[in-house]
Amino acid sequence: NSSPHPGEIFLWKVILWDMASRPHSSLSWSKFAIGPNDDSEWRGNWITHPLDMHTFHLSSSTNDEKILDECELWHKRRSLPLFRALLSAETLTTVLDGDDDFVTSALLVISGLGSYRVSIDGVPLSSSGPIDPPFTDYSKRVMYRGFDVTSFITNQQPIRNKDIEQSHVIGVTVASGWWDHRPLNSGLIRFDLLPRGPVTIVAQLYITTSKGSVHTVIPTEGTAMKEFWQVSKGPIRESDLFTGEIVDLGVLSAMEGWDTFESWIEIEENVSFEENQSKVGYWVIPTLYRTNITREIRMEEMAILAKAMNQEDRKTQHREFEIVASPIGKLVPSEIPPVMPMERIHPDEVHDLGSGRWLFDFGKGMSGMLHFDSGLPSPIVPPNAEYPRGHGFQVATAIGDSFITIIYGDSLEMSTGDINRVLVAGVGLHDGGPRHFSEPKGAQDFTPCFPPDQDGTLSQRDVYIVPKSIGDDLEEKRNIFSLARQSHFTTHGFRFAEVCCTDQPPPNVTALLYRTAVDERGSFDSSNVIINSGYELVRNALNSNMLSVQSDCPHREKLPYGGDLVAESPVAMHMFDMSSFY
Repeated sequence: NSSPHPGEIFLWKVILWDMASRPHSSLSWSKFAIGPNDDSEWRGNWITHPLDMHTFHLSSSTNDEKILDECELWHKRRSLPLFRALLSAETLTTVLDGDDDFVTSALLVISGLGSYRVSIDGVPLSSSGPIDPPFTDYSKRVMYRGFDVTSFITNQQPIRNKDIEQSHVIGVTVASGWWDHRPLNSGLIRFDLLPRGPVTIVAQLYITTSKGSVHTVIPTEGTAMKEFWQVSKGPIRESDLFTGEIVDLGVLSAMEGWDTFESWIEIEENVSFEENQSKVGYWVIPTLYRTNITREIRMEEMAILAKAMNQEDRKTQHREFEIVASPIGKLVPSEIPPVMPMERIHPDEVHDLGSGRWLFDFGKGMSGMLHFDSGLPSPIVPPNAEYPRGHGFQVATAIGDSFITIIYGDSLEMSTGDINRVLVAGVGLHDGGPRHFSEPKGAQDFTPCFPPDQDGTLSQRDVYIVPKSIGDDLEEKRNIFSLARQSHFTTHGFRFAEVCCTDQPPPNVTALLYRTAVDERGSFDSSNVIINSGYELVRNALNSNMLSVQSDCPHREKLPYGGDLVAESPVAMHMFDMSSFY
């Protein structure tokens, strides 16, 4: 009889009575949950890896660090972190002490910047989408999601606090997304205008009992951090929406099961900051996300840059800031379906380009990535160790690491038969390629933070690495490369994909088309094949440009452009249910 409380989960369905008063309803129940509505209902705070926060904290930097440019600081934050929390049987029993009712539901509410995926006891909870939360101005609002974890806590049977015996671990994988992107402050996008900070998460778990009591457990707050939460650098060395992903398969193999209770370890106190906290697989206590820049200060700075406010009209005092991370906006429930794989496409053709390079043609353009059902085969080194253009990786070659690269594109070079990387160059940064003369060769040699191994064109490229430290056991390397499945937190616009360098093409390769999971409603058909093809072309374009925002293109820009949206919105609303999207 009371108002719903945050953390409660409700089941519902509609029952209709006909003229004879006979009830009719669906067999299954639907579900909704109540989440926190404002900041006062969040016990959790934003937390981050101490080393990552350190790179935004100017006052704690040495004199040498103060002169490091943004790119060097960005590289100091690689590899990307993993967060985990221990929900022990003892903690659950203590929290529920005095409440002898049955546990009826458990709701985990969580968000992360730039992107995140969450699991419990090694079981993924998130959809396999690469962009979550949806792209907004993160200094104004950030969307969170709720996950029903009741079945994990109760083991699908009635349970009281005195009956709880099983402990659980919640794991969170995070990536840069639109938050801690590579600082390429040139080209088509003004990255310096986007809010930015170290990757960070916020979470709390609600336990509800049969009489309606709601308990908040393991929030990401200061007092709970040492007892419940840990963070470590993980297997994703780099993840960027424009330059792709670099994954260390050796670390992925070594850290298998990191989000299970069996892998939980207690943290050593008083560890050396630099020496240990940057190590991959070394668990430390997270730190709170901090900044001196308020939302009001940032809004005024953006207004001045947009010439919507004069400098003398600002109400906040302009000064040098001690911590330069952007403020994080209000947490709000997610208003849009997640980005999910909506279609699996098999290649029409596979071509041998020589030197161990294989070209996959999927017959139509899309936004997504390759998926390797059987993993990747062992790599080979091309003749004279001369890697095809765009497929080299100097850092790995110099120290003897093994690697395989995947490059994505929409079209082929007519003169060479391989992918035309210039037409899909991230933020338009390229050096002209073999036959494009709009930019001279070497045009990007002095572009700040331009990746060194992309031969002058900012390419859509994923790299899978097995370190030399694994040894020379070919069978072990083969087993580790077989762990590769797909990139985690980036998408690519493509019809074609090159895999390099292997003796044979990887088996069982498919392409996954990703977009926001709105329902497809409208359709069209006619007796004219040209008109039908035009309709399919527009449908493919929309399918490729709905990654939480309606973007201009799925490779060079990826940002929402108002002109396209205004022109396309009528046909988008014909084809899809855009009510939650718009």
